[in-house]
Amino acid sequence: MEFKASADDIFRLGDISDYTQADDILPIASATVIAINFATILTRLGVIGGNSLNTYFDTFGLEGILANTSLIVVLFQVARWGYTRFYKETGHDWSPFVFVCALIVVQLIHDVLFYYGAINLIPSGNNEMIDALKKYSKEHGPRALAAHAAFLIFVGTLAMFFKERSMIFTFITVSISLYILPYAVTTFGPKPPPEKKKENPDTAGWNGPRY
Repeated sequence: MEFKASADDIFRLGDISDYTQADDILPIASATVIAINFATILTRLGVIGGNSLNTYFDTFGLEGILANTSLIVVLFQVARWGYTRFYKETGHDWSPFVFVCALIVVQLIHDVLFYYGAINLIPSGNNEMIDALKKYSKEHGPRALAAHAAFLIFVGTLAMFFKERSMIFTFITVSISLYILPYAVTTFGPKPPPEKKKENPDTAGWNGPRY
């Protein structure tokens, strides 16, 4: 039995834009899990994220990943609604590029509102996860917005790819990713350098005996 697939079939990006289609949640959630797993591995290897993201994974582990996964699915659903109402229903054909742009706009709005409405307003010491996000925002600043956008582009493209694949292919791929994920999360990543001890100005540099 011979199987042949053209390049167009392999790289076709399916339409995941209709917010009323519950079936599309599967490729979106699957792509999110795989992308987070990939990002976790890169973070633990010290490639991305820095000390603050490693500390986030050290502190919250799979709970933090669950929060991120849920957020991304919600962002997708809002983007799907906006794309359908303001682009698709006006007579335009499916456009992966326009959909990704809508997704990035939703992400930017969320990040700005969350930063000024939660991270900046909630005092340190009241919420452990907010405290971790404060450190992440301080370490990365505006670069975090670009990193989040790049991550969502990856997730969106992967979700469109899964839309055109069989359910068994998606299931096996996600199962492998879920198997690896706990090991990636519990891997020890780079640690921040130790804080320098403040010297007492009265005794700094004096190594003589003390009586």
